Amino acid sequence: MSRLLLIALLLLALPWSGCLAGDEDEVGPRPAATIDDGVSEEDAARPVLSLVEPEPTEAALDAKPDAALRARLDAGAVALVDLTGEIGIRPTAITFAKGGRMLDVKWRRWDDRRAVGTGRMEGVVCDPDCARGRLIVVPAVIRLSKPVACPKGRFFDLGAIEVDSDDPEAQSDSWLAAPC
Repeated sequence: MSRLLLIALLLLALPWSGCLAGDEDEVGPRPAATIDDGVSEEDAARPVLSLVEPEPTEAALDAKPDAALRARLDAGAVALVDLTGEIGIRPTAITFAKGGRMLDVKWRRWDDRRAVGTGRMEGVVCDPDCARGRLIVVPAVIRLSKPVACPKGRFFDLGAIEVDSDDPEAQSDSWLAAPC
């Protein structure tokens, strides 16, 4: 009998506890939490790369040139290492941040100070998210500059990609970084 009495008391108490009521609509939505992350609204609207220096990926840091490339680097050639760790001089394909790639690159210039190539950029517009986003393929120019001396040789430390498209979502804010 005491077990039945306890269950009855619990059932009677439920309406006052709010467990059975549909009061969510009456209370309204919870207010959005405000978090001070230390970033001003002005800086939040700017591309991240204008605020911080890019850093090489683990794959780029672990990249090792083969013997032929090692000889060219030892002779003073400047190379590029992409984010997957591929090292090359005048590569025809480059993988950069945010899953983007430059393909069919034809180099108009490649010297010890800068490089300029044209090709096509492929990337995903992550809207509503990257898995359901759309693929874009647009003509693009890649400009490499700021060569730096690393233990493995000299590498371009700055890459900028300019796309030939009026689509604002096709504009690239990607990056490349030397492996040191």
